[in-house]
Amino acid sequence: MMKNQLNYIIQDLQSCFDGKPWYGIPVMEKLDSVDWKIVNDKVYGAKSIAVLTQHIIHWRIFVLKKLQGDETYDIVIDGPTDWTTLQINNEQEWESLKQELRQTQVDILKELSERSDGLLSEKVPGKEYTFGPILQSVAQHDIYHLGQIAMLNSESFN
Repeated sequence: MMKNQLNYIIQDLQSCFDGKPWYGIPVMEKLDSVDWKIVNDKVYGAKSIAVLTQHIIHWRIFVLKKLQGDETYDIVIDGPTDWTTLQINNEQEWESLKQELRQTQVDILKELSERSDGLLSEKVPGKEYTFGPILQSVAQHDIYHLGQIAMLNSESFN
């Protein structure tokens, strides 16, 4: 069971999420540094830190559902399952949202640990593309939105 490419993707996911990524601070370290009191602030428009975090979770759930063979699960771009209106009212709600994100990491890594490189060329259930491009871009998607979160977090201190 060859896992060279898949192991690279797994290592990338681990490094970017809570390891030591080349670009600096991993996802969870950055999110854990955010004060819950500012997660609803909208500095650049409609997207708050809470909404961005929920968006990351939605797309990780999409990947997870597809890995589990769900043909019908989908996210409509710019729809309510892509960008959800969210209001965090206390520290427990913020911690719960971060825990939901952590759980997607655990679940995705578990699914990938049971697969081989052949997965990368398998068609995504209900889609016209393969798993390779999606799995290679999960960490990229997280990092992209992490940059936005970092900007929102730094703006709140000014």
